[in-house]
Amino acid sequence: MEMKFFLRNYLIWMILLLGQLHLYKSCVEKERKALLDLKKYLLSITETEYWFQYTLPTWTNDTKSDCCRWDGVKCNHTSQKVTEIAFGTPYLKKNSLLNLSLLHPFEDVRSLNLGDNFFIGLFDDVEGTHPVFHWKFLYIP
Repeated sequence: MEMKFFLRNYLIWMILLLGQLHLYKSCVEKERKALLDLKKYLLSITETEYWFQYTLPTWTNDTKSDCCRWDGVKCNHTSQKVTEIAFGTPYLKKNSLLNLSLLHPFEDVRSLNLGDNFFIGLFDDVEGTHPVFHWKFLYIP
């Protein structure tokens, strides 16, 4: 009788645990790729190769890596879409511009924190314009 009770409880816990694992979602793949493109761009305008290893080290190309857990990235808990992006201070080359087209894939981003990066301007290399008015917080020092 005691063994039956133990097995029943064990099975219930296993079903609950497997259900939780099955429901786990990681970040949206399109946005994970867009974050990696943003990192690649930032590395291309970084002053020295020395800082490459320190620029967004958690942003990896590992497909098992959940971008919602990367440093400087926050996601909506339900949709798993990126809602906030913040990146540190790589040493940027003089006269660096921020390519706004790299931010197009992030439909739900409400906060963009550029840290202490000294971009001299913004540009968008995609035809047309993309409104940024849905952002609630844009920090450019």
